[in-house]
Amino acid sequence: MRHAKIKYVLFMIALVLPLVGITLPAGVCHGQRVKGEWTLPNHYPDGFDGAGHINRIAKDEIVIDDCLHKLSPFAKYATPTRSNTLRSRFRAGDFVGYIKNSKDEIESLWLLNEVAR
Repeated sequence: MRHAKIKYVLFMIALVLPLVGITLPAGVCHGQRVKGEWTLPNHYPDGFDGAGHINRIAKDEIVIDDCLHKLSPFAKYATPTRSNTLRSRFRAGDFVGYIKNSKDEIESLWLLNEVAR
């Protein structure tokens, strides 16, 4: 009887462990604060809450490196040559840095394509 119980527990672990391994990384998209490793324009912040390549950008959300983020309705956008620009200047494939607000929404998006070279 004891041997059957051990087999059952091992079977359950083998069943649950892959599910945890698949779902946990999908929900963990928290960026570590990226420090200024590049020479940033004067109007850029000293660091970002995260950085990556845009996969998709829409009115109220953005996917960066396969992680979905909400965009603040008051989000600001900047490029190395313009401290205030339009969201339409950002496209899939662009390398960006972002800063989040207390609601975990991206409140500012900064183009890093030219800076990272």
